[in-house]
Amino acid sequence: MTENLERRNRILKAARDIFAQEGFRDAEVKTIAKQAGVGKATIYKHFESKDDILLKIVEENFHALRNIALQNLVGGGHPFDRLEKTCISMAKFLSANKAFSMVLIKEAGEFMPEIQNLHKTVVQENAQFADAFFEALKEQNLIPDIPNQTLLELLMNLAIGTIYAWTLNEERDLVVDVQELFNLWRNQIAAREALMTGE
Repeated sequence: MTENLERRNRILKAARDIFAQEGFRDAEVKTIAKQAGVGKATIYKHFESKDDILLKIVEENFHALRNIALQNLVGGGHPFDRLEKTCISMAKFLSANKAFSMVLIKEAGEFMPEIQNLHKTVVQENAQFADAFFEALKEQNLIPDIPNQTLLELLMNLAIGTIYAWTLNEERDLVVDVQELFNLWRNQIAAREALMTGE
């Protein structure tokens, strides 16, 4: 890792922590610089503004979630089990970053167009992989035979709604919520199979 990349990563980690502690609007670049162990001018060598830092953190989060998906979805085993493992791993990642998620929901509304564009780019970059996985789920009759783009949008809307509700409710555990959703799905699959076999 080059020195510049190491410094950039240190700045992003410090910024994530400061945003989570103080809120995005109240956080100051000089505070981020101090926590990162760099001068304020150094931050502006890597980032255009505090807004740019926030968007870079969001972009890195999207890439981290994409990497979690690829690590868990690729390989052997039943596609349903791989999907469940993926979603639980993503929930754990988000749980570890809940304070930052709260900042995004409460204070980053003005950045939503940019955040949506970042998300769209990551999704488009991995569309072929998503298509292949959806086809595997369809072959197992685990999801309806509807267009993959529609499936992706439905899943993303479900995920965003679940994450939004979880972020605003301090008592909810996202990992537990995701596990409960998969348990309901498993029960529905079992009931359907029992109906088909007459058991």
